[in-house]
Amino acid sequence: MVAVADGERLLAAAPLFVSPSPILPFVRIVRFIGNGNADYGDFLVRKGCEEVAQRIWLWLFAHTSLWHSIALHELPEGSEAISSLQRVNLPDGFRATILVGEVCHRVPLNSENGSWRERASKSLREQLKRRERQIWRNFKVQFRTATNCREVETMLPQLFALHRLRWGQLGQTGVFIFPKVRKFHQEFAQQALNRHWLRLHWLALDNVTAAVYYAFKVGNYSGFYTCGFNPSFGRYSVGKVLLAKVIDEAEREGAKVFDFMRGDETYKAGFGTVTQRNFHLFVWRNGEPLSIAAASLHRFTTWLSLSLKRTAQR
Repeated sequence: MVAVADGERLLAAAPLFVSPSPILPFVRIVRFIGNGNADYGDFLVRKGCEEVAQRIWLWLFAHTSLWHSIALHELPEGSEAISSLQRVNLPDGFRATILVGEVCHRVPLNSENGSWRERASKSLREQLKRRERQIWRNFKVQFRTATNCREVETMLPQLFALHRLRWGQLGQTGVFIFPKVRKFHQEFAQQALNRHWLRLHWLALDNVTAAVYYAFKVGNYSGFYTCGFNPSFGRYSVGKVLLAKVIDEAEREGAKVFDFMRGDETYKAGFGTVTQRNFHLFVWRNGEPLSIAAASLHRFTTWLSLSLKRTAQR
């Protein structure tokens, strides 16, 4: 954790770790904590103190014995890591390149243009009205948002099970198959609940869990992390019905944006989203073969992964 402080006042920090490259095990790569799981990564900088983020780069350039290459993934538009590097003159022998990453969809909320539902596509509005009428007509409907530890402990395992079921139908495992990942979310969700960040939404039809959405709200920002829904209720589009309720709740609470995070799945545009891009930043030492090889291979595998994902989302 590289930090910049003025006395006891923290101004900037970079949550990094160094690990062997999965491609070249004898090569050390600097990456963000959460690499591979987090939708965004960046330097954390106090507003008004953006210039101090350059010192993080200067520290990294001064400690090259720790690393062969730096690979910072999922940097959002306006990234402090990118902008601070652009303000620093790269020392002799260092090189950097940026790879354009995934599209990220966001729904503007509480804007002058009215409710998000008014800006959603006509086909989505009609679908939601139709499915909501069918659900209320055919089932005993229950909506709930977790407000205490017991509800979190009940809803999260249901999310894990539905998420795994959904991905299993696509021939994939999903992220919650690993016990360490489930344990992390069980612990983090409780902390997020205590800080009033957690938004764990649950929909049941005739006392059977139909969908669970795992989201967060911090300040005027609301973000969707993941979900699970019961394929037995697929004909009623329960995932979209609950998602619409989740966005309604974020708007009611005063959020300015609902973030779908990375991924260009076709359903997202129907919610009246605007799009941004993530980026991938690679830094290496041009005079060292191991550093060049590590950066080249990681750029290629990142490009290949992005290409495959774009193809799958089409």
